Amino acid sequence: MNPLRKHGFTLVELLVVIAIIGILVALLLPAVQAARESGRRMQCQSHLRQWGLAMQNMHSSRGTLPVGAQSNPRRDWVVLVWPYVEEGNTYLKFDQTRHFYEPPNTIVNTEQGIYAKTAPIYYCPSDRPGAMWKGDPYWRARGNYVINWGNLTVPYNPRDPVQNPDNGIAPFGYQDFRSRNKPRTTSFKDFSDGTSNTMLMSEIVMAADDFDFDIRGDMLNDDRPCNQYMTLNTPNTGIDVSPYCNGVKYPQNPPCTSAGSQYSHKTARSIHPGGVQVVFGDGHLQFISDSVSLAVWRALGTMNGGESVGEF
Repeated sequence: MNPLRKHGFTLVELLVVIAIIGILVALLLPAVQAARESGRRMQCQSHLRQWGLAMQNMHSSRGTLPVGAQSNPRRDWVVLVWPYVEEGNTYLKFDQTRHFYEPPNTIVNTEQGIYAKTAPIYYCPSDRPGAMWKGDPYWRARGNYVINWGNLTVPYNPRDPVQNPDNGIAPFGYQDFRSRNKPRTTSFKDFSDGTSNTMLMSEIVMAADDFDFDIRGDMLNDDRPCNQYMTLNTPNTGIDVSPYCNGVKYPQNPPCTSAGSQYSHKTARSIHPGGVQVVFGDGHLQFISDSVSLAVWRALGTMNGGESVGEF
């Protein structure tokens, strides 16, 4: 009798199997990545919804929304909303008599200051959770969520007809539209356009590195235009204008220029394909497409413009 012959895979068969596995991985990988992004996007929505709910709770408690930014002493809306997003201990530790860049609020060149304390609710998981501002000695947490400043630059340009405050203003801003020591206080009774047609907050894309001297994501800073987005350009379009950016040195960041930064502005942007997430005055969350008309986008940026918004 002939001994039994042992059979194995030939080299050709092995190569075919490897090729099939490679094709399956290539087909499955986009689906896996899409599923992961869907999860991150849902978490991002949850964070933005929590900020909107915090604004609602603060209004119920105090009768007003937080001021957007102030310089006397320097701080912004995030500090005022801390107690309503389960950051009450941070609020109690913050010295309200001092500027944000002074101890104990900030300890220069360290992550020990109160302003350097990160919180998951600051970040969209699709971007850079845990990101910091380390572009100067006053280290602080960055974040993805900013307030609606409407159709005005900071300060506003009176020579631009689009920026005429008589055409409507946003929930956040200055009393005279230019002075940081004159923050404006707003309540929902000022929303004559309706709270469901007026944006409170949206997203931005942060600078790609903690040490980038770029204000995208500097949401704890009251300076211009750190904690704001403007509706002068539709989502994810245009070139941001800021004295605190360098589009040549940091081309990986969203497009920006320092030219003309005496009138600064920043566009709502997101990592999510196709648009940005927005929370409205009535607390509802909505994904706004990049293809939204400029007229509608600007109308959603005002609380008392009297525009007819229609479908969006």
